[in-house]
Amino acid sequence: MSRPRQEVLEEEWLIVRHSGEIPEIALHSALYYLTDDPDGPRLQLSGEERESLQEAAATRYHEIIMRDLCFENRELSIYRGVRRAICNWHRFVAFCKRQDRTDYTSTEPDKARRSLHGQILRHRSATTEALLHLVQKSRQSNGKTSTDAGRSLSIYGADDTGPSLACSFNCTFHEFTLFARELGITEEQLPPDIHLFCREQI
Repeated sequence: MSRPRQEVLEEEWLIVRHSGEIPEIALHSALYYLTDDPDGPRLQLSGEERESLQEAAATRYHEIIMRDLCFENRELSIYRGVRRAICNWHRFVAFCKRQDRTDYTSTEPDKARRSLHGQILRHRSATTEALLHLVQKSRQSNGKTSTDAGRSLSIYGADDTGPSLACSFNCTFHEFTLFARELGITEEQLPPDIHLFCREQI
């Protein structure tokens, strides 16, 4: 006896929502299983059902971006730093743009495009706030930005009391600058010595 439709959909939604580092792969796997897999339920998904799975993937992207911009996560094994956040932000934006070109909701494609565009705008605002908060908390925690080339590759600062700036800002200054610009962060919103935060200052 086949399982109820809602139960199958909820199970796949949970898999996408709590997927790994590339939620888009989990989304496509779920869509294939639900619709085309010979061993799957072979459902005809409605626009709303597909959008729900898309939103689960977008939410997971946002979660892993926030994970690596969270100051309090620096000492956790799951933490990957600003460089990974930048990578996942670009993956997220590309994901939304690809979904826009895919007619998953043929009855209301304009609504789907607005929804995905709205996802980018909402997550950009939250990501901007998180990055600025990380800069502020890191500056307060370190007191001074002693991240010279000899120390920048170490996970610990000069006093070995906790993760250094280089642990969080494990990207080049150029990468950081481009990321901040993408988020709409102005030069005036950042400390003048922000280049010293980064692992590589050029």
